[in-house]
Amino acid sequence: MSDEPEVLTAVTAGVRIVRVSGEFDFDTAEELARALAPLPHDAPAGTVLDLSQVTFADSSFLHALLRAESQHRAAGVPLFLSQPNPSVLRLLEVTDTVRSFTLVDSVTAAASAARAMPADGHGEG
Repeated sequence: MSDEPEVLTAVTAGVRIVRVSGEFDFDTAEELARALAPLPHDAPAGTVLDLSQVTFADSSFLHALLRAESQHRAAGVPLFLSQPNPSVLRLLEVTDTVRSFTLVDSVTAAASAARAMPADGHGEG
């Protein structure tokens, strides 16, 4: 697996799937931010971010995630973080931001949850 950052985006059954891999830092986190930004003409049921192949993530990466969560919430579109690897999970825990996100065990589970969400992107409760 390469440490070069890679961001791949696809839409499947109305859900945007963003798969990222490699190392993300100040110089590369903006690529992730651009891929996660909700587009005005794009109204997916939700966005799933697959974090299973991220080998390094710093505070710039975290900032991109927090900004994406805020943008998604404002747009009424749920954002799911799928399979964060141990280093990403540690970053979320150390910064006490893990509760800011909806974490799921798989891309498939996240996509199903996104399609099941009400139109405003918020679950009950």
